[in-house]
Amino acid sequence: VVGKRSGHESVLLTFTERKTRYDIVRLIEGKDADSVSYALKGICAEFGDLIKSVTADNGTEFTALNAVLDGVADIYYAHPYSSFERATNETHNRMIRRYLPKGHSLDTIGPKTVSMVESRLNQLPRRILKYQTPKEAFQIEAARIRKSCSA
Repeated sequence: VVGKRSGHESVLLTFTERKTRYDIVRLIEGKDADSVSYALKGICAEFGDLIKSVTADNGTEFTALNAVLDGVADIYYAHPYSSFERATNETHNRMIRRYLPKGHSLDTIGPKTVSMVESRLNQLPRRILKYQTPKEAFQIEAARIRKSCSA
């Protein structure tokens, strides 16, 4: 998610877990491969055992994805100009825009604001989840996966 489109500005890196609609949102320094890789390493440290696959768009910021996710998850790339192949993520990015409108500089916000937006999205009940919140659904799914891995 890009704020202002002027040069080198902070952007949001968003991941949406498909089954539970759980969002992971990180404020990164710029829309470049190094910034994405650095943030992704942190996400893998926190959620690595739960990540099975990642679908990315074809931006140059995702060129180092193979190096970071090697042995962690399968990587798929959406076709150019086919955002419908990542529809859940695009919908969630639109929901982020409720709090951080297009054209608003992301350099003026901090990690605390991003954390608040992430928390609000993850605590919003969803009909597709039978009115559970993504956070509740994700915790149940994570416990199930971790239990089956340790058994």
